[in-house]
Amino acid sequence: MINIMRADIYRMSKTKGMLLFWLFTAFTYIISIASKGYGGITIGATFDIPKNVNVDIGQLAMNSTFYYFLIMPVFCIITSEFSEHTIKNTISSSVSKRLYFMSKFLFSILYSTFSFMLANFGYYAANRLINGRKYSSAPADFAKAFFTQLPMFIAVISALTMFAFLLRKGALYNAVTISAPIVGLMIVQVLMSINSDKELLKKLSGLGEKLLYYHVEVMSQKIVLDPSDSYINNCYIICAAVIVLSFIIGYFSFTKRELN
Repeated sequence: MINIMRADIYRMSKTKGMLLFWLFTAFTYIISIASKGYGGITIGATFDIPKNVNVDIGQLAMNSTFYYFLIMPVFCIITSEFSEHTIKNTISSSVSKRLYFMSKFLFSILYSTFSFMLANFGYYAANRLINGRKYSSAPADFAKAFFTQLPMFIAVISALTMFAFLLRKGALYNAVTISAPIVGLMIVQVLMSINSDKELLKKLSGLGEKLLYYHVEVMSQKIVLDPSDSYINNCYIICAAVIVLSFIIGYFSFTKRELN
């Protein structure tokens, strides 16, 4: 397992995908620091961020951008081996499919989570150094907001890892993972637009309103900006379910299928 992870670290240090990950991350944060504002990639599910929120907390709330950025390290760790057909060279009598999956799943979560933490705390330090305390929160406040949000992104990384093992092909993985939040939002909006006196349709419309609050964009904001205990508990239950299901689906989809 350790050898597989070491090989991944070496290989990722040479890939353009990880370079793009850090370039996109740096570009986003440079704009935030330079403009003393916050922003990122959105698809229309975001709510208005209160004006009295500090810049760094506001940028945390916009961390749904990282959903798209985190597609890249997972791709480099897992999907690239399927695309380049090098996976058969790794799996042998000493490296079973089970060991390979466990190593890749664990490393994908550890590496992506570490990168996510490094990027966010690096941004905090740079913003505080350049823009001063006026545009930054106390270290404890930023850390509290970040770690409250972190389980959601561990769930996101787990889901992306599951898709990598399930889909295998690079183009298909990119298409599905990039479009998933958009498709999810479209379904929610269709449900919310239902206007009928029929009881079943009323329930579907109400379901759409509830689901909106657990869309990745809305969750990343509300967990940071408006975290009631009940909402956070619901989010953590959903995150735990996603992590477990991602592991199970990824494991069986990989170990029970033949390698091409």
